Amino acid sequence: MKNTRPGEMTVEIEASTGKDRKEAVAVADPMAHPHLCLLGGFDFAGGAVAPVFSRKARAMLAYLALQSGHSQSREKLAALLWGGNSQTQARMNLRQALSAIRKGMGASDGERFLSDGDSITLNLDDLDFDVARFESLAAGSDPEQLEQALVVYRGDLLDGFGLKEEPFEDWLRVERERLTAIATIVLEKLVAHYSATNDLPSCLRAAVRLLALEPLREDIHRALMRTYAAQGRFNLALKQYERCRDVLQLQLRLQPEPETRQLYDDLRTRRVTPQAATRIAASVSPSQTPPTSAARTGERPASRAEPMRPATHYVKSAGINIAYQVTGDGPVDLIYVPGWVSNLDLAWSSPRLAHMLQRLGSFARLIRMDKRGTGLSDRNVGLPTLEERMEDMRAVLDAVGSKRTVLFGSSEGGLCACFSRRPIPNEQRLSCSTEPMPAADGRRIIHGQGQASR
Repeated sequence: MKNTRPGEMTVEIEASTGKDRKEAVAVADPMAHPHLCLLGGFDFAGGAVAPVFSRKARAMLAYLALQSGHSQSREKLAALLWGGNSQTQARMNLRQALSAIRKGMGASDGERFLSDGDSITLNLDDLDFDVARFESLAAGSDPEQLEQALVVYRGDLLDGFGLKEEPFEDWLRVERERLTAIATIVLEKLVAHYSATNDLPSCLRAAVRLLALEPLREDIHRALMRTYAAQGRFNLALKQYERCRDVLQLQLRLQPEPETRQLYDDLRTRRVTPQAATRIAASVSPSQTPPTSAARTGERPASRAEPMRPATHYVKSAGINIAYQVTGDGPVDLIYVPGWVSNLDLAWSSPRLAHMLQRLGSFARLIRMDKRGTGLSDRNVGLPTLEERMEDMRAVLDAVGSKRTVLFGSSEGGLCACFSRRPIPNEQRLSCSTEPMPAADGRRIIHGQGQASR
């Protein structure tokens, strides 16, 4: 039995088949002390009795927790969760939710909540917060740490939780994808490690879980096929190919890559001897399980590595630093106007978003920016108006020397794009498409249409 420290529990991780071993991993017991768990749902306990929060209060606590240590304006929080209410009603709802959270957390003395005028800061230093613990463990390289990180990662951020508030949903979607990308990287590290050490049961377990997150990863399907074959379980190896083929056909209408088909033919036609099984096991190497994922498309990428992040530049707009990036060298300038939240660098960590950005950059010079108050742009600047967002966009376009620009707006960025149809002073010509356009995750985005010039 593995020794555990006070406040820890032992969790047994069962492998993918009954014959495989179980592995005991020591992790902090969330019930042993005050905790906030957002991975896989919502669970909070700050004392003897767990408080009952409203949905809006839970959403606010989750948002403040992921911004722990950073002040957030009351105006921003009200717009995030009560955007459909009047300003007076939204502020009143905000006060009530904050009061409920303070009472539930036992923090009326201000130990966890710090108020400075119109801003609020949540301090979680003395609370066991699963997202912070997961990110800390995932940053390590030791296999035991990585296994602990996967125990903490019980599921999507606020799994099953949703609000009919588009700004909050936009933020939640970005954070979910960011944390899922971290979990994917952890699993890739473990698959590479267990392949290199020939720990086949552990390799199977990590690969199966990785495919649950990214079922289109042909490299991981092949790793599973080779591992099954190395164990002499050729029926499972061939079945894995069928799963790979079916999911590619269903979601992308594509056939497996030549390397995958060749491996299938080799396994199906060869009478594998123990020596041949050893050769197949040796072919499962870290070089065949790349460190990052890539979205499958009709055009097969030359490399599965995460795209190199472009340089981030800054331009002043009314004294505010606005961050922007430029990629692609097509004949048309296209500026992507983001919605409620964005982060220029984190977008490249999401396979779906990175693929969309690469596709846009394949036929246009793609200009992207973080709106003031979010991402890499200056923070704590209040809630920007549409006019301010337009001025920021113009500053970026001037900085890159764009004279004729296509606007592509998503979420509230679509409003900004349509609003920019009004005449603007520097003779830029702006247009935005109204045709429904599929987003990277399969949803459809509707835009306004028009063309404007001075």
